[in-house]
Parts: sequence; structure tokens; C-alpha cells
Amino acid sequence: MSDTPVNINKFKQNRGTGDSGKTSLYTNERRYKNDPTFEAIGAVDSLSSYLGIARELAELDDKLSDLVDIISKSQCCLQDLASHIATPQGTGTQKKQNLTQFEEWYPQFIDANIDKYAEGLPPLKLFILPAGGVVGAHLQYARTLARQTERLMVPLHLEGSINEHSLKFINRMSDLLFVLGRYAAMRTGSIEKTYIKPRKDADDKLKWMVTDFKNMSN
Repeated sequence: MSDTPVNINKFKQNRGTGDSGKTSLYTNERRYKNDPTFEAIGAVDSLSSYLGIARELAELDDKLSDLVDIISKSQCCLQDLASHIATPQGTGTQKKQNLTQFEEWYPQFIDANIDKYAEGLPPLKLFILPAGGVVGAHLQYARTLARQTERLMVPLHLEGSINEHSLKFINRMSDLLFVLGRYAAMRTGSIEKTYIKPRKDADDKLKWMVTDFKNMSN
């Protein structure tokens, strides 16, 4: 360990700069916090934070130790994605544009891991319900956050603020999380509960839902 004193003031949390409802992009441009750009950045942050929960839970189970690394790397990619969104294309200095470009290898990294973790999974024959054990269920919920993030990024891509690799990445990210959720279920021996179409008999509908969904969990 280094004996060099740490300047704690260097890490002091900024306060007050956003009290008026505005905050800064990486380009130093000030915008209101409900600007579409910040909505997308916030969605990326929510996704990464939720993946942090899934990662911590995976660390508690030796059967899921390999998920810890891929989740951590995905969070790092999401940090770069947020930086790219916070630096709208064609704004700021060229140096900042170069630092925050979202390159083609990001979605390629996701694709490679989809293939890796999908290998050996049981074939899909029916729609599965979001569940599959504690970690699996958290990853399936994270998948929905990725889809929400994608919806918020589409307008930014249409106006040219972000590049095509970033949109492709977040689309593939939701696919990866679906696969990882199924992988977690398989590794932990959790049952993937499947969709069953409700009966059409109105008089028996409520009873069916209570009885059959209870049976599905047995």
C-alpha cells in the first residue's frame, strides 16, 4: 500500500450545481434534467444499478460465479454508453468526442456472450414467465430496464445525437440478459415457469387462475 497521503478533497461530492433543475452534459452544456438526453442517461444508470444487485446475488452462489464477471463487464460498457449519450455527436470538443465514441466492438462483445451462455440452454418451446430463481428473476427484470433504455435512446439516434453502435448495443443487451436469466435458472436448478392460456369460461376464470398458477409453482 502506498504511503502517499490521499487528498480527500479531490473526491468531494459536488453539491448545489443542479438545484435549479439543470445539470451539465460532458460537453458542459447545461440542460434541464427532464431533457430526453438525461432521461436516457438516467435509464442507463438504473439498468447498471439493478445489474449491481444481480451481481451481488450471483456472488453468493458458487454455481453462478461466472456471471459475476460478465455482469461487471456489462456495467463497464453501460458506463461508456452513458458517456456517449452525454456527449451528443457534433457538439463539444473533438477530444471529448473521441473519448466517448461508442465503437462497433461493444455490440460484438455482447453478441459473443449471447452465443457463449445460450449454448446448452434448454430449447424454448413455450413463452416463459419472468422468474427462474432469485438471480434469474433479477436478470429478467434487468432485461425490461434495457428495453426501456432502448426506447428512450431511439429518439436520440433519430436526431443524430448517438451512433448506431450504441443503439445496437442496448438492443442486444436485453437479449443477453434474457439468456443470462435462463442460464441462471439452469445452473441453480430453478424451474422456468411457462405461460398457459387462461380458460374462456367466465364463471370458472378466477378459480382457474388461483388453482392453476398455484400448481405451476409446485
